[in-house]
Amino acid sequence: MTVLRQLRIISISFIFMAMILAFNACSKKDVVSDEPIMSPTGNSGSASPSGVESGNLGNAGDSGLVSSDLQTVYFDYDSFNLRGDARGALKANGEWMKQNSSARIQIEGHCDERGTNEYNMALGDRRANAAKAFLVKMGVSRSRIDTISYGEERPQEPGHDESAWSRNRRAAFILLSK
Repeated sequence: MTVLRQLRIISISFIFMAMILAFNACSKKDVVSDEPIMSPTGNSGSASPSGVESGNLGNAGDSGLVSSDLQTVYFDYDSFNLRGDARGALKANGEWMKQNSSARIQIEGHCDERGTNEYNMALGDRRANAAKAFLVKMGVSRSRIDTISYGEERPQEPGHDESAWSRNRRAAFILLSK
């Protein structure tokens, strides 16, 4: 009876350790910086730069064009909530979409390098869909807007500090057709 009990305790111990290892393998990466979050321009509160140039191939599978008419929207760390400057940029994008009623766009959700790939893909998706929901609420047809998440895979800035991270937490707008 004691041997059977010892085997049961050892089995339970192995199962418990496997669960701990699995849980730790799925945990989010630690935050590297506790600095205050700034907008991509380095100042807090004011509108962000558009981050787009006319005529360049976009990230939409190289099937779209980055348009200087559409502004990139930036997000705070670990968030898909729209900031004040993001709402302003989205209002401008929505007005442009209304004036160009045949235009189709793709909204790309991006993240900085912190966090797991899976987490960042999901966060990028939530960012792109938050921007899409805002435009739809403004009256832009849902059928004219595609979304995609690239997570941390296509950084705008290659650095490993808050300056780069703040530019990589974004929803970029790709013009698919005008």
